[in-house]
Amino acid sequence: MGIISIKHKIVFVGALFAALLLLAPISAAFAQDDERLGENRGVDVIAGPHAVRVVIINSNPAAGFIQMAMFITDASTGETVSDARVILLANNNGEDFESVWTAHNSPNSPRRYDTRMNLGSTGDWIISVDVSSSLGRGGAEALHILVPSLNRYTNGSLVFFAIFAAMMLGVAYLFWSVKRDNRRRAAALLAAGPIDPIAREPDGEPQS
Repeated sequence: MGIISIKHKIVFVGALFAALLLLAPISAAFAQDDERLGENRGVDVIAGPHAVRVVIINSNPAAGFIQMAMFITDASTGETVSDARVILLANNNGEDFESVWTAHNSPNSPRRYDTRMNLGSTGDWIISVDVSSSLGRGGAEALHILVPSLNRYTNGSLVFFAIFAAMMLGVAYLFWSVKRDNRRRAAALLAAGPIDPIAREPDGEPQS
């Protein structure tokens, strides 16, 4: 029993280690994608005296989740605008629904304003940006986003689901194997019959 249990534990630990090895490069890839994000891609709009580049960092349209960054500069000089107040308006024309979010920068990155949006219903959404600062105020439409009516899994979700399912199957197999071995061992003991620890002579005296 001890040897078999140790063997199963080694197999199970090995399976978990393999799953972690699969997860590591996936997580690293997601991190690298986020690190590669910069001002070299996105949608450029003019909001009054401001030049705004809108970049989608991460999104799951089926769930209505969007993470964006706005890089705001002076439209005339190209200098960073660090005192902007950024408001994003999301309008769903099909359902006459509007949501409002704000974006904020940080001292370490005064040029970049980040926000997370959660569009609460399906349909075609128009994302507009409104910027006000010491330069003035202005707004513009930036993005059109379609939230589908049917939920769809992303590639990353499918990979994580597959790994989780494999791990659960490994756990189930481990318990099933231990129970099977226990049943076989119990059946073997019953087939062998009771064991008398003290063998006796026909006259009832213990054997020497």
